[in-house]
Amino acid sequence: MNKIKLFVVDDHTIVRDGIMAMLIGDPEIEIAGDFGSGCDLFPALNRAHPDVVLLDITLPGLSGIEIAKLIHEAHPQMGILMLSALSDESSIIQSIKAGAKGFLPKDIDKKELRKAILEVHKGNRYFGSVITQTIFDCYIQNIVSKVDISEEPHLTDREIEIIKQFCNGLLYKEIADQLGISIKTVESHKAKIMSKLELKSTVDLVKYAINKRIIVL
Repeated sequence: MNKIKLFVVDDHTIVRDGIMAMLIGDPEIEIAGDFGSGCDLFPALNRAHPDVVLLDITLPGLSGIEIAKLIHEAHPQMGILMLSALSDESSIIQSIKAGAKGFLPKDIDKKELRKAILEVHKGNRYFGSVITQTIFDCYIQNIVSKVDISEEPHLTDREIEIIKQFCNGLLYKEIADQLGISIKTVESHKAKIMSKLELKSTVDLVKYAINKRIIVL
């Protein structure tokens, strides 16, 4: 079985040595090179074509995120796994946008490091539990920030009553009789409702009423 060829990129020799010590003799992973910067990495990258690059974010010269982007553009099939002492939202999101498949804190143990490398090599994404929570929190915040309540069309009590009557299958005349208004007024109300909600048909109106719980089935 061919081993996964791993490149380790970190400007601290002690970190690179620690990672190599963790993975020495591993039956599935082979460290094919270790580098202290992007300048050292790129010439070897084109020669050796590793399967996975374990990349520190903070590097001299080009940052790990900038390097990840360049690797992803040139070798889209190559797995990129980011490693950082910081797990802030900005670094994680920027890494993902740059093409990284995974993101790990530097205090990981051997078991999680191996798992991350194997998963990224398969083409899967991998994030430590702390990182996953950070991504989830950021995602939720983005959803909430995009919700603008003022964009929700305001319906008057009369318009809501008209919607309910149509949803009950009543005709214009029946609704007019029920509410004590003219058929023309019912037509006017419905036209205004359809325009306000940007709907095309009575079926769309019923669907809207169900989704907004104006009526309950």
